[in-house]
Formats: sequence, structure tokens, C-alpha cells
Amino acid sequence: MLHQRKGVLMETVGPPIRRGSREERREATVRALAAGDEAGCAYCGQPLPPIPRQGGRPTPYCPADPERYGRWGAKVITCAMLDEQREIWVTVYGPDQPMTQLDTRALDEQLGSALSALEPLHAELSALRTHVADQTAAALKAREEAEAARDEALEQARAANAERAHAVAAAEEARAAEEAAKHQSEVDRAERDAALENASAARKAQEAALAVRDEAENNRQRALEQAASAHDRVTALQREISALRATAVEDLEQARRTAAEAQQELRASLTAEHESRMREQQQRLREQAAEADDRVRSVQVAADQRVAEAAAQLSQATKTYAETLAPLHAELGELRARVSAQEAELEELHRLREAEKAEKAEQPEEAE
Repeated sequence: MLHQRKGVLMETVGPPIRRGSREERREATVRALAAGDEAGCAYCGQPLPPIPRQGGRPTPYCPADPERYGRWGAKVITCAMLDEQREIWVTVYGPDQPMTQLDTRALDEQLGSALSALEPLHAELSALRTHVADQTAAALKAREEAEAARDEALEQARAANAERAHAVAAAEEARAAEEAAKHQSEVDRAERDAALENASAARKAQEAALAVRDEAENNRQRALEQAASAHDRVTALQREISALRATAVEDLEQARRTAAEAQQELRASLTAEHESRMREQQQRLREQAAEADDRVRSVQVAADQRVAEAAAQLSQATKTYAETLAPLHAELGELRARVSAQEAELEELHRLREAEKAEKAEQPEEAE
């Protein structure tokens, strides 16, 4: 049911169930908020948002929302206000008094119509209950029969299992006997094979021994032949070495004689060449010395000429310097004479000033 109050469309619902006292509900909500658990409003029970991280005072009621309950004058109706008003009503009129008038006759009529509407449903439920009871009885009987058949089948299965176990045991014994016989046969076969292998191995060993003996005899014969051949070859090599040694001695003597002759010829040719080179070098040195003497003489002549020219230039410069300094000396003498005269004049002036000062100093004394 919806109604409109002061322009706000709201849903009309009954008050929430009152659970304990107002202080108990407020304390439980605040405790849950402080512990970080899910807490509900102390009035309507709706979940409350957790306390923000920046802190703040926890409130046990929903925040104010004018679109939820509307306004009462200038105030917004909140859960805290409704909880307080309900506690005031309970304190004044008691917890069993309704907060609104109730139309009992309308309620009776509504209940009568509801019961008349429920009569067919009640009859249907009775018929359904009877049918369920019949079906349950039939199911119980079928279950008992099935249990009896199951017990009989279990007995038959136990007997079959016993017979199967006996047959399995007999089969195991037969299999064990067969395995033992097979094992004995395999042992006999293995012994026979081992005997055959031993005989074959002995035969092979005998053949190998004979082959080794023949091989050793052949090796001995080959060794004797190789020794004889080696002795013959050594003898031939010794003869060849003796012949080569004699030839080498002769070649060495010939090489020594040839080397001595070559050294003599080389020494003679080197001596002649050295003497020729020395003569040529001495001739070149004489020519170079003569050329050097000529260059020295020419340089000395040029130097003497330059010295003479420099001496003439020096004498000319000295003469020119003397001629240039003569007027300067005359002027210097005149300047010195002038300076002497001026100094004499200055001394005279100084003497006169001193005399004037002395006279001026004496005049005040006479006046006194």
C-alpha cells in the first residue's frame, strides 16, 4: 500500500518487531560496529555502513533519508526518532497495547472468506494424505518382499562363493603341481644343456690349444727365418758402412785440400782488392784535402776582406761620431755654464731672503 505525504511517495509498512529494550539494541549495534562486524540498525534492522577509516562516532541507526519516512514539519523522520517515539508509547501504554485502531469485524470477515477458500484445499490435502498412506503401505510391503528376495540371493551367493573358493583351491593345487613338474623339467633341460655346453667348451679349448701350438711353431720358424735374414742384412750393411766410411774419408781429405786452396785464393784476392781500395781511398782523401784547403783559403780571403771592410766602416763611424759629438760637447759646456750661473743666482737669492728674514726678525725686537 502506497500513500503520499507532502509530495513524497512512500510505502506504508508496519513497525518492525521490537527486540528487547532500546538500550540493549543500541549497545549491541555499537559493539558490532566497533568490532568491525556486520551490524544492523537498532530500530529497523537494516545493515549499517562500517565506520570510515578516518574515524568518527558510530551511530546505531540508519542515516537520515527524507524519501524513506518523509518529514514531520521541518524535521526528517529517522529510525532514531521512531525508536524513541515507540519507547515513549511502550512506557506510557505498555508493550501489549496497539499503536493503531484495529477493525476486528473486518478482520473476522477476511478470516471467514480465507477459511472458505481453504476448504477445497483442505479436502484435497485429506485425499492426498490418504493416497500417500496407501502408497506408503504398498511400498513397505514391496520393500519387505525385496528384502526377503535379497536375503535368499545372499544365501545363494554365499554358497556359490564357497564352491568357487573350493574350485579355486583345487585349481591352485593343480597349477602348483604343474609348475613343479615344469620347473623340474626345466632344471633337467638346463643340466643337459650345461653338460653339452661343457663338452663343446672342452672341445673348443682343445682345438684352441692345438691352434696355439701350431701358431707358436709357425711363429718360431718365422722368427728363425727373420733372424737369419736380419743377420745377413746386418752383414751387408756393415760392408756398405765400411765402404762408405772409406769414401767419406777420401772425400773429406779432398774437401779439406779444396778448402785450403780456396782460402789461399780468397786471401790473395781479398788482399789485392784491399790494397786497391786503400789506394783509391787515399787518392780520394788527398783530393778532398786539396779541395778543403782551397775552400779554407777562399773563406779566409773572404774573411780578411770582410774584416778590412768592417775596420774601414768602424773608422768612418768613429770619425762621424766624433764629428757629431763635437757640437754636443760645446752645447753641453754652455749648458753647464748656464746652470752654474743660475745656481749662483739662486744662492744669492737664497742668501738675500735669509738676510731679509733676519732683518724682519730683528725689527720686532727693536720695537719692543
